[in-house]
Amino acid sequence: MEFGYACFILALYVLLVLIGIAVYEHWEKKKLCQRPMQLPVLTRQEKSRKLNEMIAPFGFAYDNKQDIFYSRTDSWQRSFGYGRIYDEGAAPLNMIIDCEPIYFEYDDKRWMIEFWKGQYGITTGGEVGIYYLPKKEETALLPELLYHCVEDEDTLRIKSILWKKGRQLYFRRGYHWWLTGFVLGEFSRPKDLEMDIELTLKDARMRDAFLAGLQEAGYGSGEYRVAGTTVWIHFARPHTRQPLTRNRMFAAIKQWENKRNCRLYCKATKDYANAYDKLLALKVRMPLLFGKLKRLGSCRFGLGGADHDPV
Repeated sequence: MEFGYACFILALYVLLVLIGIAVYEHWEKKKLCQRPMQLPVLTRQEKSRKLNEMIAPFGFAYDNKQDIFYSRTDSWQRSFGYGRIYDEGAAPLNMIIDCEPIYFEYDDKRWMIEFWKGQYGITTGGEVGIYYLPKKEETALLPELLYHCVEDEDTLRIKSILWKKGRQLYFRRGYHWWLTGFVLGEFSRPKDLEMDIELTLKDARMRDAFLAGLQEAGYGSGEYRVAGTTVWIHFARPHTRQPLTRNRMFAAIKQWENKRNCRLYCKATKDYANAYDKLLALKVRMPLLFGKLKRLGSCRFGLGGADHDPV
């Protein structure tokens, strides 16, 4: 009797969830039937400049030529460092991403250079970050520690190209501590993405230390090449242990939500050609989805925060 009652409650719960999803999608689709909004009359350059001014406090900038968002060298995220705990917290926040930390020792520091690629809510993106720990903080739990972001003198020359099934999504390069690119409204599975990374290390000792870390992580000779102090890495599938929170069932649920939200975003913004107009339309037409973007941005890549709007 108790088992039958439990099954009834579970079935009722599932039914209510499905009804809730249907009502939500009906409401969102109804919003999409609105006529195109009357937006401010600005040139493309003015809109790009205005958007950059608005998102600058959140540590990001917009590239109107590639239609991507990317991290600034002076972003506020630089003050918080990075560690395994952040990778573990990514999936619950709808960030289904491949994580690849490479550890090595050089110049009295323990270094971590990490690569990421995958789905960040309603954006597809990739990242290369450079972090360190003084050796005095050495511990047996090294991978679990919070690493510091490198100072200006330790930034490296980085290039990265993100590919999706042979199609280039973006190209980024420069001296940086956290080189990134995010394509808004693009849905991807991490396994469909590949990233070509070029790192120019400080000298031959740092190059050799990094190569040792790369090999220890599981990279074979066919996945990287070397010329002088520059190393090219092809990041297709991660070799290191992935976060425990990114199990198959949980990731599938989050990706279903991400794909739905990307579809809704594209429908809501199909009448507009640039990111400024699209975000403005999203804020008015789909405030719930815009709120999800803000919350994700405040956690990872700065498109919004609790007390600010990017548009």
